[in-house]
Amino acid sequence: MAEVVSGAASTLLAKLATKSFQEIALACGLKDDVKKFQSSLRTINAYLIDAENKPAKNHSIDEWLKQLRDAFDDAGDILDEIEYEAKLNEVVKMYGSISTKVHRFFSYTSNPLAFRIRMAHKIKDMKQKMDAKIRQGRDLGIVEQHVNTPALEHNLPWRETASSLPFRVCGRLEEKEEIINSLMTQKSEANSIDVISIIGIGGLGKTTLAQMVYNDTRVNEHFDLLMWVCVSDDFDVKKLIQRIIHAALKRENVVDANSSLEYMISLLNHTLHGKKFLLVLDDVWNENHSKWNELRNHLLGVGGDKDSKIIVTTRSRNVVDIVGSNLVIKLEGLPENECWRLFTKCAFQEEKEEEKYPRLKQIGEQIVKKCKGVPLAITTLGCLLRSKSHDENEWRKIRDSEVWNLNQEETDILPSLKLSYNHLLPEVKQCFSYCSCYPKDYEFEVFELIMFWMAHGLLQPTREEEDAEDIGELYIKKLVSTSLLQINEEKTFLFPEFQNLMTFKTLKMHDLVHDLAKLTMKESSRTRTVVQEGQQEASIEWISDKFNYMRVLHLKKDTELSSFPDDCFATMKKHLRFLFLENFPSLKKLPDSICKLQSLQSLGLYCDSLQELPKNMNKLIYLQYLLLMGIKITSLSSMNIGRFQQLKFLYLFNCSKLVSVPSAVGRLTTLKKLGFLWCEELMNFEDEEEEGKQHVVVNNLNLQLFFIIGSKKLDFLPKWLERATKLQYLSIDITGIKSLPTRLPMTSLEELFIYRCEELSSLPNMDQTHNLQYLVVYDCPALSARYNKQTGPDWPNIAHIPYCKIGYYDDDDDERRKLTDDEDGN
Repeated sequence: MAEVVSGAASTLLAKLATKSFQEIALACGLKDDVKKFQSSLRTINAYLIDAENKPAKNHSIDEWLKQLRDAFDDAGDILDEIEYEAKLNEVVKMYGSISTKVHRFFSYTSNPLAFRIRMAHKIKDMKQKMDAKIRQGRDLGIVEQHVNTPALEHNLPWRETASSLPFRVCGRLEEKEEIINSLMTQKSEANSIDVISIIGIGGLGKTTLAQMVYNDTRVNEHFDLLMWVCVSDDFDVKKLIQRIIHAALKRENVVDANSSLEYMISLLNHTLHGKKFLLVLDDVWNENHSKWNELRNHLLGVGGDKDSKIIVTTRSRNVVDIVGSNLVIKLEGLPENECWRLFTKCAFQEEKEEEKYPRLKQIGEQIVKKCKGVPLAITTLGCLLRSKSHDENEWRKIRDSEVWNLNQEETDILPSLKLSYNHLLPEVKQCFSYCSCYPKDYEFEVFELIMFWMAHGLLQPTREEEDAEDIGELYIKKLVSTSLLQINEEKTFLFPEFQNLMTFKTLKMHDLVHDLAKLTMKESSRTRTVVQEGQQEASIEWISDKFNYMRVLHLKKDTELSSFPDDCFATMKKHLRFLFLENFPSLKKLPDSICKLQSLQSLGLYCDSLQELPKNMNKLIYLQYLLLMGIKITSLSSMNIGRFQQLKFLYLFNCSKLVSVPSAVGRLTTLKKLGFLWCEELMNFEDEEEEGKQHVVVNNLNLQLFFIIGSKKLDFLPKWLERATKLQYLSIDITGIKSLPTRLPMTSLEELFIYRCEELSSLPNMDQTHNLQYLVVYDCPALSARYNKQTGPDWPNIAHIPYCKIGYYDDDDDERRKLTDDEDGN
């Protein structure tokens, strides 16, 4: 829990340090009060560093942490209130009438002086609470630490591994044969050692698979020497060389830890010289490239046989990349039949014994299904049930309990998976824990998860040039690299296959990992998040105080709801930052109270029957993400899109009546991602000249991604794309476009996809495409004639692009491409 509370403190400190909040505090006359509160918060954060290293079962410290977390929640709400008032003042300046401004000045709740006094009192109270918690922490023996040096767990008994094969093993035969085939047939290049990496989340059987290979007779006969070293956290090169020597000689204490590195290397040389060896490095976490290079160079320098091999097991994709893997085995869950075989071996004494107990067999099958193919979960639960004899009640208890509610002395599942969590930075731990707010088996889109984290204030830039979205992507990559999140390669968000773009990738979380996230999450005493699917009216009390502090509201698949209560969003106006209404086919109208959500950052509407948006939507001037799906609007002008000066992401899907896009979109300098998908009536992007605004001062855009799919009536792309000097990703599919903008910036472009644009006859100046890595053109006859490798006169203009495909879809199979060039790309 201490890590989550520490993460909450760090989030508050990061928010207080942002330039925008400092400006708000100064404008509200709260600078000194905020500064004093910051000081107390830094002190309490220093105490939390020590609390993280205290015994996990100290109930007094646990209670102290719970109270502290609630206090941090209260502080966050006060900061939200200060921000909201500043934002509301800005909206009133832009849109408020004289009477509105006068009314606000004389109102107790919004008069600047009254507001400052009220907030100053609240901040002072919060500081006093923090000071009291500091004193209480001292009484509990917690001391102030200013450098976070958590104690690392080195080779705890349950983490130590050995080369011997476990008694109960099922499955993984295909993976085993693939590895053995590579070990025995793959020839190493000069001055290198082939590395085979086995990667997957904790409990999937990486070590077991390595043991199966290590103990195979063919492997023993093929290599002169086999060595097994459990690496774990401590990738100290000198210690590893010592362990490798001991593993090679099959005895301990051959070389003392205090011996010089030079002596160890000479002994390693004497031991391995001229021999073909297999070295297994189990449970590798090191992501320091130089340390790996040092170890590899020592192994190369001892003069072993050139066909020696190394097997690495790890949970980290970064490790796989660093060691330069020749073969990567990515473990998934065991097949259902293998899961059941493994379970019966563990849970029953005799073979086929389960047939004597049909009711136990039925319960056991349900338990196995819950384990989702993770061998460690199956083994530990099966062995636990073996000790319960044939007591049906005990079996039902195991079936109906979360794995994490079981006695931790009886199961190794939690510590095995928690290892990955322990290796995360505090701010990434907090983001991981918040994933448990979504139900199991939920499929996240990357952009959606980032918006969710932003809504909870978890992505606070520490430098002015940093962007919250970039921080979120970095955290996701870290969670993916440690296998706590997985990219669902089979599903994308209705989007072309950009190779290096994370935004639209789909993520999934294993059920057991979700349980870990839930275990590490300290839920707030107030309702912060509602993610709900199905009929809403019976379960949501719209006009309720419990929604006052809501930050995320994500409702899905309500087929009957046609309208919301008029003032349903009024109670959420200060704190709600994320609102998604997804798949509401009967919803015809949104309440005007949605326009009071001045703190709203992300809005997603997927409502097929919605004909128009409230007229005051333009007051949501702090909106950063806007997704409109199925809305029957004809133009974005009605919502005065140009007022959204903080908008970063605009996505329109299946807006079947959208005819034109105003030029104001081309003046949104914060916009980074813009996409139109199946807006079939879209005919026109307006520009300043058409609107008679030739003299409007326009700046270069920060647009990085632009795509348009399924707009056959569209003849031309917007002229303002010529100012998109940072454009990296461009995709055009099924349009009537005849030409691309003549001065389309190509210098930053990395990926260009053009599909089924029959009228398009030329590409822009390809001489400027210094960064272009992917060019894919399909079903564009004129372009194919000009740029195909065999006969195209303009092929030389694109021949320098590393991955270049010009071709057609195969009529027999739309998913397979029939290409006019060779299989290697160019």
